[in-house]
Amino acid sequence: MDGALRSIALHAPLVMVGAVVLGLALPSLASLLSPMVVPLATLLIVISMMRVDPHALRLAFRRPGHIALASVVLLVLMPAITLAIAIALGLPTWLATGLTLIAAAPPLSSAAAFAVLVRIDPALVTALSIPATLVSPLTVWSVTSVLPGLERGLDVTALSLRLGILVATAFGLALIARRLFGRARIERSAPAIDASSVILIGIIGIGLTYDIGIALRLDALEWFAILAATSILSFGSCAATLAIFWRAGRDRAVAASLAAAVRNIAPMMAAIFGVVEPRIYLVVVTAQIPSFAAPLFMRPLFQRLGRMGGPA
Repeated sequence: MDGALRSIALHAPLVMVGAVVLGLALPSLASLLSPMVVPLATLLIVISMMRVDPHALRLAFRRPGHIALASVVLLVLMPAITLAIAIALGLPTWLATGLTLIAAAPPLSSAAAFAVLVRIDPALVTALSIPATLVSPLTVWSVTSVLPGLERGLDVTALSLRLGILVATAFGLALIARRLFGRARIERSAPAIDASSVILIGIIGIGLTYDIGIALRLDALEWFAILAATSILSFGSCAATLAIFWRAGRDRAVAASLAAAVRNIAPMMAAIFGVVEPRIYLVVVTAQIPSFAAPLFMRPLFQRLGRMGGPA
């Protein structure tokens, strides 16, 4: 059983991409699961954070300078660059806002499973994702409140408050669960927890395709343009972060680039649901697809970098 559960976690990107394909092929199923997206996204945050060991959180701050710099790059610099490029290209406000929100989202809390897939140390990714997730409500507020143009697309204070409540509640429930079940039982159940996270993301992926299916029927060309923009953002963030941190060492650079590409869109979706223009929500929803697919393309890239060598 553990082998099957580990296989699900190991093949997470394939499961997620398959869920999107299934949802598009079966719109009735996507319609059925669509109302469950936000509550399941909230549950996913709790389950992901159950795997966060408080001891690992303390260890993450053994190199506070690197963690702080990586958080600034991921949560502040990337959204600022994204918005600047969007404005320079003359993109519509709703698209620029959606892309900026994606770039401001924290790394996926369960990105350690993706790290295993691309064969890098999952501890390095966890050390980045945990602090970044905890400070993301503050950075989202600070970034979106000062960047020009976003005030027309959303209420940044309300967004940050909702995101803060989601993250704090999820982290609090996760700590309670760890206390009730005990660290040893949580660690023994790690394969089941990771597999549950992947299955949940798959269900969420199917539900998300309901909005995508509507967009395809209304204006397929516009949706494919959104998909292209979110894909460029995901892979561009990966490449830019890899270049920024390359001199810090290959392993740290690769971990930061994975964290930049695989963002935790779930809390952002839950925070903006029903309070932003539908097209902004559609941009954020669509970003799940390149985020799911990114590790599939990163594995051969990172393997090539490993053969090339680099700073230790």
